[in-house]
Amino acid sequence: MIKIVDNTLTSFDGCLPSKGDLHTFCELLISIGVDMIEMSIPVYEKMEYLPKMGRYILNIHFPDEMLLYPGFYRYTCRQDDNVDGIIHEIQLNDTREIVKLRAQTRGREYRIIGLDDLLCGTFDKTMSEMNKNLANSKINFCPENSYGCASALAVQWLLNFGDDVTTSFAGVKNNAATEEVIMALRLQVRHKINRDLSKLPEITKIYEKITGTTIGNKKPIIGKNIFKVEAGIHADGLKKNPATYEAFEPSLVGCKSEIVIGKHSGTKSIKLKLEEMDFPIPNDEIIEKILNEVKRICTENRKSLRDDEFIGLVTEVIEIEGV
Repeated sequence: MIKIVDNTLTSFDGCLPSKGDLHTFCELLISIGVDMIEMSIPVYEKMEYLPKMGRYILNIHFPDEMLLYPGFYRYTCRQDDNVDGIIHEIQLNDTREIVKLRAQTRGREYRIIGLDDLLCGTFDKTMSEMNKNLANSKINFCPENSYGCASALAVQWLLNFGDDVTTSFAGVKNNAATEEVIMALRLQVRHKINRDLSKLPEITKIYEKITGTTIGNKKPIIGKNIFKVEAGIHADGLKKNPATYEAFEPSLVGCKSEIVIGKHSGTKSIKLKLEEMDFPIPNDEIIEKILNEVKRICTENRKSLRDDEFIGLVTEVIEIEGV
């Protein structure tokens, strides 16, 4: 059974979140399909108590700290590999270090962190070796993202080699991105199709509030502009068959497709945008003049037009042409 551990809350130590925001963040993660949430001791102390929903893991420095913070489903630690309830963390920075796992003979649960270069070699052989060397233990894989392939590695592990991965929202901590892994599993094997991914914009908003950072507009799955279309051929293709360009429906993640008018737009984009805004569509000659003005203004200003700017431009061209 696939299990996803999200450890975003181990990266909030330097932030100043409210108790309410932390609890809401946890509840939203559970709602999109996260199975367990890992947090640091400082974050747990800010939360004061664990939410009723979900299962929780505490990251500790020494095994003795388990006694100070009871009530967690599991604990993660790098200091000991023979204590019940502790997931022992092992850092592997290179696939050649996989032989180190042969020395791990006592632990029941391990988290393998790193292996950034796994896709540069034979990832299937290395993942098989992980299972072989820890045959009597449960393995949680936490690939790092130095080469931009952590999410792909996490999905490969879950589909072919193991059941557990550790990820983080938006890929913070250089991990696989929780939302990317969940979406890939949903599309590939219809994993947890009853979970509500439309909550992702809300999670993004709270994450940005807590961290004081901004998610990139083109970030896969959660970027604000990933469903905005400017090129005419792209807009026309979406109109005829959205699946041509979109791997999933925007509504699945609480968004919608939007035509943006800019220097790469064509006449089809102009017509589709006017249709979208319930504005009367003029003849082709006027459309061509509107497009020329759009290209001129957007090239000069180096940005696309807002909807109100576009309608203002259209109205002006029509008035000049006396239509």
